[in-house]
Parts: sequence; structure tokens; C-alpha cells
Amino acid sequence: MHLIACEVFRPELERLTRAMRNAPEVTYLEQGLHDTPDELRRRVQQAVDALEAKGETVIFLVYGLCGRGLTGVTGRTAALILPRVHDCIPVLLGATQEQANESSLGGGTYWLSPGWLRYSQTSFIQNREKRFKEYEERFGADSAAYLIELEGSWLRNYTNACLILWEGWEDQQELVQTAKAVADDAGLGYRELPGDPNFIQALLDGGKDGRFMRIAPGFTPDLDGEGAITAMRVTS
Repeated sequence: MHLIACEVFRPELERLTRAMRNAPEVTYLEQGLHDTPDELRRRVQQAVDALEAKGETVIFLVYGLCGRGLTGVTGRTAALILPRVHDCIPVLLGATQEQANESSLGGGTYWLSPGWLRYSQTSFIQNREKRFKEYEERFGADSAAYLIELEGSWLRNYTNACLILWEGWEDQQELVQTAKAVADDAGLGYRELPGDPNFIQALLDGGKDGRFMRIAPGFTPDLDGEGAITAMRVTS
């Protein structure tokens, strides 16, 4: 069994696979690739190709559709199994896409998780003062203030930061403190949701229920005319 996974899932995957007699091999790709869908698609396809070259016939993708960043990814000879969700939040919550959407409070939630806190590529939230000084030295105080404000403008879409935290993390107190600091620095309210390992565990058990899709070689995950996630034949 081999998984290709976003690094945002690494803490949860390592925790669950540690207890497995025959733990799967996992290829992790850095968190943040979903910000550049074309690059995400290229990197995941590259990883799929590498595993097929080793003879893998079934490859598990620990990704959502990620803004259609996985649309175009296909197995030439291997089947792909992945969650039938748009993003990582339902997987971490152990919930349906609809339940996750409801938990987002109208889309105003900036989600955090152990993987986000440990591997996020958007650490600028916590390095604002350092960057302000760097900008000030180069461009002056007024321009530095403008650049910092511009960088953080995307945060205006959010009202709160929510940490998805399974029970039993050894560094739980540190994770909570870091998440609260991120929320405070971003000027967002803070809350927590417990999450549940059932979704990832089901994937590790083979992804056999209706929450997952098995994509035959030559097909790719995409949206149909009604916005449902389905398998589409790859067209050249």
C-alpha cells in the first residue's frame, strides 16, 4: 500500500500508521501546493508516475479535489483511490463535506491543524514584525506599512481561526498555544473542533465505502455539470 499525501495530514497519518502491523509507504508533498493548482497537479502526477514505474497498481491519494488541482491527475496503469471531498477539512474532522461546510460559519473560518502549524508555508502571519523591519530598511516606514497591510488583505475574508484537534496529542498544549498566537496575530477570533480519525482510518483500511472514489487508469477526478465530484476520462 502506498499513499501520496499532502504534508498537512502528516501528523495524523504518522499517528495512525504507527499502530499498523504493515504500515503503508507514504510520499509526502509540501503543504501549500493547493495555492498553485497547476504545480499541485504536476507534482502529484510526477509522484504517481514514479510509483507506477515501481509497479504499483493501486495508489491512494490523501487529497481533496483542491480547487480542481487534482483534475488531470491520472494513473496510466494504476487505479487511484481518494476521498470524494473538495478539501482536507472533512477528512480531518471525520465529517461529510456538508458538515464541514456548516462548521465553516459561512466560509469565515481559517482552518488550522497540527499539520498546518508544523508544515505551513504561510508562516508570514507570525513573522510580520520581522518583515516590517526588512521592508522599512528597503523602502521606508510608510511603504513598509502599506506592504504589510497588502499582504494581510486576504485575511479580511475570515472572522475566526479554528483548530481541528484530535484527542491525545502529546504536544497538545503547545499546538493550542501556537494556534491561539496565529489567530491573535491575524486579528481573528479563536475556536476549536475535536475532529475524528474515522475518515483517515477508513482510507488506511482500503477506502472501500462511499466516501471514497476509485478511479480507473485513464480517468481523473473532476466536477460534473451539477458540481458533484466524479471520474472523467482524460482527454489529450
